Amino acid sequence: GATGSVTVTFTATDECGNSESTSATFTIQDTENPYFTSVLPEDISASCDNIPRPGILEGLDNCSTTTHTFSEEIISDEESCAGNYILIRTWTLTDDCGNSISHSQTITVYDTTPPALISNLDTEVNVRCSEIPEIPNLEFSDNCSEIAEVEFSEETTIISIYEYIIIRTWIVSDTCGNFETFTQTINVSVDEPFDAIPFSVCSIEDPIDLFTILGAEIPTNGEWVDLSNTGGLNGNMFNPINIPTGYYTLQYVVTVEDDACPMVFEIYLNVNDDCIVLPACTVEVFNAVSPNNDGLNDLFLIDGIECYPDNSVEIYNRWGILIYETRGYDNSTKAFKGYSDGRSTFNRNELVPDGTYFYILRYKDEDNKWHDRSGYLYVNR
Repeated sequence: GATGSVTVTFTATDECGNSESTSATFTIQDTENPYFTSVLPEDISASCDNIPRPGILEGLDNCSTTTHTFSEEIISDEESCAGNYILIRTWTLTDDCGNSISHSQTITVYDTTPPALISNLDTEVNVRCSEIPEIPNLEFSDNCSEIAEVEFSEETTIISIYEYIIIRTWIVSDTCGNFETFTQTINVSVDEPFDAIPFSVCSIEDPIDLFTILGAEIPTNGEWVDLSNTGGLNGNMFNPINIPTGYYTLQYVVTVEDDACPMVFEIYLNVNDDCIVLPACTVEVFNAVSPNNDGLNDLFLIDGIECYPDNSVEIYNRWGILIYETRGYDNSTKAFKGYSDGRSTFNRNELVPDGTYFYILRYKDEDNKWHDRSGYLYVNR
């Protein structure tokens, strides 16, 4: 299998001893390339985190041994995205005579995998408004590229005065433009969001600053709502003039943007004509009962009802359940003193809970004309 040159001399001699010589030079050359005996890898595309390892390509030569060499070249025209590039692998066989053969494989490498979350994140949380968790400091990773941006947002949706939802969103992108969205939903319940405040005003009084009813500690950046559409509300001022006597509801809401636990106040406003001299036997309802036997407001007092014995009184709780009913109400033997007379869910002679109730009064005057009165009744021991 060696190469090189050799000179051969040929001599011819006859029987008489005469001879003649000539020589010839033979040159042995190896001009044939080696060849691969392994299956040659084809061009492929691969994810940046799943590039196959380079194999060893075996080969032979016709005359001599072979030397194996391997090289890789990375070609990239993207400065920011490290996960997209061209990988060229080259295997070369060279024999002892310098004959060689090469095979190249082109691998198109791509990064289409978005970043991943490596921190623990509770995707849905149920909490009270006073226990809302802090915004977590999350950590993210990427398979091949760098984290380019983390965009955070938080949105609050009000369901009712008793509950709302916070949705936290993280949009995470890498330097190759891949992105993933991670969300956390916080279901927030509100304990005791509602506060009812009874208040009376005469129909000829000056406008009232409603914040003086709530108290100085209540935030003033909430919203007033005229639930009864009286037309007398202007901002936080209520003007009772030209408002018919009766019971009206004004609502004040401090939303969760201002406080994690929203506050709702409802002022049960009794517009009356108490400041006007009333004629005799005019029915006047005193709608506050404090059944604690202190001699003050121990019963539901309807002044003047004795002039109209043909009457009826019904009292309902906030869920519309009838808790008291009688005919011939007289502020004495027939009077509501804070006790149920055995309706629905209440036992007879059971003291009703503190709260807001609703009464309906009907009475017939001396002309046999029926009159209806209704409104809120407040029980507070």
